[in-house]
Amino acid sequence: MVKIHTFLGVIWGGLAIAMIFVVIRLFARLKTFKKLFADDFFVIFALILALASAIVWQIFAKYMFQMLAVAYGSPPGPNFATQFEHYSKSSAAVVILFYSTLWAIKISFLIFFKRLGKNVTRQNLLWWPIFGFTMATYFASIGAIPYSCFMDSLDEVLRNCSTNSAARFQEVALKLNCAWDVLTDFTIMLIPISILWGTQMEFRRKLALMFIFSLVIITVVFSILRTSTVASLTRQPDPSWLYMWSAIEATVAIVVSCLASFRSLFLQQDIRSQTPVHYNPPASLNRFLQGSNSGRNRIRDTQDTLDGLTGNASYRTHIHASGGSASNTADSKSNCSAEFIGLHGVHIKQEVDLVNESV
Repeated sequence: MVKIHTFLGVIWGGLAIAMIFVVIRLFARLKTFKKLFADDFFVIFALILALASAIVWQIFAKYMFQMLAVAYGSPPGPNFATQFEHYSKSSAAVVILFYSTLWAIKISFLIFFKRLGKNVTRQNLLWWPIFGFTMATYFASIGAIPYSCFMDSLDEVLRNCSTNSAARFQEVALKLNCAWDVLTDFTIMLIPISILWGTQMEFRRKLALMFIFSLVIITVVFSILRTSTVASLTRQPDPSWLYMWSAIEATVAIVVSCLASFRSLFLQQDIRSQTPVHYNPPASLNRFLQGSNSGRNRIRDTQDTLDGLTGNASYRTHIHASGGSASNTADSKSNCSAEFIGLHGVHIKQEVDLVNESV
């Protein structure tokens, strides 16, 4: 059994860490993109749920430890039945908040990956089935909660929830929910893998993006660790250990969702430290770009987002034809070379000079 001060300390300490990471995430997004996205709001929602869970435990944790004291041999007090009802109902609320927190983070990742690969056909085929599977596992996890053991009276709980079959059901439900948690994380990981699989970029940058996306595995590790630790303690899980490890997993999930945003915090500084490209191409190149821009825009959107994650941002360069008034936009990299990928397998590469220009 965990001590009550340790229990509350871990919960509030984890919440404080999660808050710090969310604030940094939001600061990075606002500094880089000047706005927040839908996935940011789901992270904020997850933090609010974690805060609500911490508040519930601050109020009702004492009843849980009074129940545990009786289970370990202390005599029950005169208000034992009332205290038990307070504990059991608060536990039901915390369990729902816990799963809602985890799945809010999963939805945040899904929305982020959808925006990241919005022009990748393979991603569009994967996203909706994985989203449907994720939502189905959320409702399955919520549905597997033994509500009768939380909401019924003390007499009903002692009669129906203290049997061997009830203990086995709780153990199976705990492991099954862990399996759904892990399985959804791995299926979500398929989306960024499919995006990177068909994207042409340096192998080093692909490794950097794969590292960012694989951070989800940290949550998987903590989910397995929570289940294995609690299940190994006793056949019927000790609620103090169970809820403490659940709070730790929720904290880790929020922190992991924020880590991918930290690179963008320094993106503006990286962009300002390098200069954009300005040049006047030949008229033939300008005509070629006019014909191929519609095909390149779909590639550029996804490529720009991938570049932003690794700090290899593309700069917008205005191309003015020397003999006309037409104007197009192309991408130029900081290595002083602009490469235009055209239609029909045609590749044109134009070396350019850098000039100072404020961003």
